[in-house]
Amino acid sequence: MINHCTSEYVELVRLRYYQHKINEMLKAGQFKQIPIHLAFGHEAAALGMDLTMQENDVLCLSHRNVAYNLARSKSLISILNSYMMDHKPGEIPSMASMNLASQSLSIPYTSSILGNNLAVAAGIAMNRNISKRPGIIFVVTGDGGIEEGIFWETMIFARSNNLGLVIVIGNDNCSMSSTIEERRCQINLSLICDGLGVGYRELDGASLAAVKSGLNWARELASNGNTAIVEMHLETFCQHAGPTPGWPTDPLRISLEDGLILGDSLRDPLVQLRLNIGADIYEALEKTVIEAPIQ
Repeated sequence: MINHCTSEYVELVRLRYYQHKINEMLKAGQFKQIPIHLAFGHEAAALGMDLTMQENDVLCLSHRNVAYNLARSKSLISILNSYMMDHKPGEIPSMASMNLASQSLSIPYTSSILGNNLAVAAGIAMNRNISKRPGIIFVVTGDGGIEEGIFWETMIFARSNNLGLVIVIGNDNCSMSSTIEERRCQINLSLICDGLGVGYRELDGASLAAVKSGLNWARELASNGNTAIVEMHLETFCQHAGPTPGWPTDPLRISLEDGLILGDSLRDPLVQLRLNIGADIYEALEKTVIEAPIQ
């Protein structure tokens, strides 16, 4: 039955499995007090980005970068080596968890400062524009990040200079445990982008097909010197940082012994996958991923 599944499905399930493994290690206290921000629920967004990026494209990330780094590296071991600060003599030390970046993965910059990566991404895009070098610049932020002045400045700067920049907004309706309704008014990005002449698309961030379609559309737009924004609606099932469950009031108990799928919400990319390929095929796929050697 596994033959009916594509490698994309395998990678999607593996992304979830590897996050479970990190979560179990966090619960066991195996890291050196580093604030790992897991991203249960972001797997389709991260994998869709990896499948969209082409040679010479680069990606700038925020503090919640683990899913994107795993998707690009396809290796849990390499990420764990960075988290454990395990380096050979002469190697450049990693930036631990919140600033984890790697030129070899085309991730030149990651920032734990809210919105900081937006300006850096715009600078990289400006450099590409001036030097006539190929490649699209992708940058990921969230519904909290767009409240920062740097978001608006980056959007205006990129549009004014015809930069090949794609801003991806992971809208999980949560910023430091507060919902949008609790902290601010609604922001209609569609109207704002229309007024600036910036391309805009809104999509389901739990659907791998929707993510790929939206990012490919944005990449095509950016390749012609047009700034594009993709807003992905998704859910972060884990707590803000650290292990889940980390305290008695955690909204969801996440444990590898309970399986990879987190309830029945359509916000879970694996729930959507199971519906698309059927429960029997999904269960066989999950079993194959879990039993395979860790890469």
